[in-house]
Amino acid sequence: MGNARTITEGAMLLAIFSIMLGIAIYVPFSAILLQLFFVLPFLLYAAKHPTKYSLLFFVLAFILSFFIGSVLGVTITVLYGITGLIMGYGIQKNEKKGNIYIASSIGFLFSLLLVFVAAKVFFQLDFIDEYQQMFKNTVNQYMDTLTALGQTPSTELREQLLGMGNLIGSIAPTILAGGAFITVLILIAVNFPIVKRLKVQVPKFRPFRNVTFSKALVWIYLIVLLCSMFITDDTNSYFQMVILNATFLLQFLLVIQGLSFVFYYAHVKRWVIVIPILVVVATIFIPFLLSIVSVLGIIDIGFSLRQRMNTKV
Repeated sequence: MGNARTITEGAMLLAIFSIMLGIAIYVPFSAILLQLFFVLPFLLYAAKHPTKYSLLFFVLAFILSFFIGSVLGVTITVLYGITGLIMGYGIQKNEKKGNIYIASSIGFLFSLLLVFVAAKVFFQLDFIDEYQQMFKNTVNQYMDTLTALGQTPSTELREQLLGMGNLIGSIAPTILAGGAFITVLILIAVNFPIVKRLKVQVPKFRPFRNVTFSKALVWIYLIVLLCSMFITDDTNSYFQMVILNATFLLQFLLVIQGLSFVFYYAHVKRWVIVIPILVVVATIFIPFLLSIVSVLGIIDIGFSLRQRMNTKV
């Protein structure tokens, strides 16, 4: 009876995934919405059934996706299938939501890297090189347009624009990691409520206002800043890439810490939730606010602002 239910649920969820995959590949723009739900069949199955059946489910989905959408179908299955299985396994083992989030993000990042490596090995396609070449072509077209309009673009402007393309290539690891963590956060926010409605117990996140990092983060950030002072044009490119990626990653974490403090302060002062949400939106769209919020994060960690506020209260 148990095996029959396992097979029936697996067949049903495979059918649902196949339909979603087919629509996403062959119906224009549908993938924009459907990509939010690709993890759901894998998540549900892994949450309810033993790991060996979940792995078999993934293998069957992999084979079906190849026949439905060839390389694109397989890519989608690898990205969202592995992530969904990790989420479901974490739910089955009653892991904390934070642990599920971190493990799923690492799984999604691993899947991305797997896709990148496969593209390089089998198709001689390097996504980063392709992007940099596309960026370079765009800059050249922009310069040609300015020249055609009678303006003479300076060499410095061209070098600055090309430098931006090279910078993006250098911080690609941080962009990939940040993209993976943000994507998984969205996937959890969308799919966990659905899973809960289907009578599967899912853990809850602790409030964002309680998110705090160790004081070691500030010291690591200061060390990285000191190292960045020794970077010159002659500096080893690998060392430069490590420092750049570490800087961006640490700044991102400090911004998270600063925004967390804004939510904490709003909670203590009993402000309406709209106010800290507006601060988050403003921080995203107004670049100079990022520096202010990251400094707030440093102060919060370094000077224990929350404990000081609690002492005064």
